[in-house]
Amino acid sequence: MKTLIINYKAYEEAFTNGQDIAKYSNELSKTSGVSIVVAPPFTILKDISKIAKTIAQGVDEVDPGAFTAHVTWFELKQAGAAGTLLNHSEERYTHSKNGPIDYAALKMAVDKCTDAGMETYVCVQNLEEAKEVLKMNPTGIAYEPPELIGGNVSVSNSKPEVVKEFCSLVKGNSKSLALIGAGVKGKEDAEKSVELGSDGLLVASGILKTSEYKSVINDLVDGLSK
Repeated sequence: MKTLIINYKAYEEAFTNGQDIAKYSNELSKTSGVSIVVAPPFTILKDISKIAKTIAQGVDEVDPGAFTAHVTWFELKQAGAAGTLLNHSEERYTHSKNGPIDYAALKMAVDKCTDAGMETYVCVQNLEEAKEVLKMNPTGIAYEPPELIGGNVSVSNSKPEVVKEFCSLVKGNSKSLALIGAGVKGKEDAEKSVELGSDGLLVASGILKTSEYKSVINDLVDGLSK
């Protein structure tokens, strides 16, 4: 089964259209054969979790305790989330801006969520990061070149050979789903991603920043179903 993850980020539209997107996604998931998962902001995670399958936009590698301003796997589970997104380019697992990934901390977060029966989707920016992350056996690994995020050129068209190599790497060395994202906007992008070997997509602005979000979701699902 292919997967479509809709990342609400912190867009204003997450609050004005978020519930409607969740309702529509939940209905379409039941009939399309594509698993549609939404990732709303933390402040509305519990409410959206009552409507559709959700994952959080991040989590810290700590258990419940004296960790002010941290987010634990326990909180996410109590809010009804099925899992979490990790290491997105806008919230990387690093100790400083543009610093190296703290793979030990990232693995700890993945392990804690996995042990709690939660799904984990880890973002990577290149093949080198993918090689490290696939050792953690997350539910899915999402390749997103940072320079294409939020743009109008999809990763499947801009870097087809890298996408193909990424999908082969992940699927040949782990049980994780190979997902791609960045610049994905419509059916052709989705079809191309499947042709290159992907198990699904991670999409944000292509859905959240348009009033025609239902049409876009339909097109992406149709493309993934081919």
